[in-house]
Amino acid sequence: MAGDQYKVKKNKVPAKGTDVNRILALDAATSITGYSIYDNKTLVGYGTFKTNSSYEAPERINQVKNWLKAAIKEWKPDFIGIENIQL
Repeated sequence: MAGDQYKVKKNKVPAKGTDVNRILALDAATSITGYSIYDNKTLVGYGTFKTNSSYEAPERINQVKNWLKAAIKEWKPDFIGIENIQL
């Protein structure tokens, strides 16, 4: 898959400032993954990433992985938190 497919929306999140701890918080879903971004304790961005829900779980997980790699590169979080689910 082309890397362009996984570009994150730059206009939603400001550039990371100095002396800021940036946190990327993620929902644990593989069809529509919600995310929020905090600089220190201030919410600076949020949104969703939607995979192709007709795909099997391994391919959806791969799509989320590729999107997450692009998000890390663009938003430069210091910490990443992922929702803890109960099975």
